[in-house]
Amino acid sequence: MLESKILMGRDGDLVTFKIIGVGTFQTAVGFKATYTELLADGVKDFVLDLGDCDLLDSTFLGVILGLALKVRQLAPPGHVHVVKPNEMLRSLFRGTGLDQIFEMNGAGPAEGSKLGKERQ
Repeated sequence: MLESKILMGRDGDLVTFKIIGVGTFQTAVGFKATYTELLADGVKDFVLDLGDCDLLDSTFLGVILGLALKVRQLAPPGHVHVVKPNEMLRSLFRGTGLDQIFEMNGAGPAEGSKLGKERQ
């Protein structure tokens, strides 16, 4: 079985989630609960670091889409940046049209963010 882990770091109003291994329906539940708490706490900007992510299943994709839609409804709107996706994930985002929803780039604003809190 592939490793599945999510690390979270917060630097002020910017939260970075580092998805390690496979983002699955099992990890999606805790991830959604965590970002829901952060939204309630006023966080509007999120980074999804996929540098160590091998795969995202359809449930996990739906949960991150939910995050993107929620931050767009905030006033002023927030942002979800997807950084460091491998070619397969980049292709998955393009093929599903999610590359039009998320701000996607190579490194992104998460580089200075401290990671440490693990969510599984």
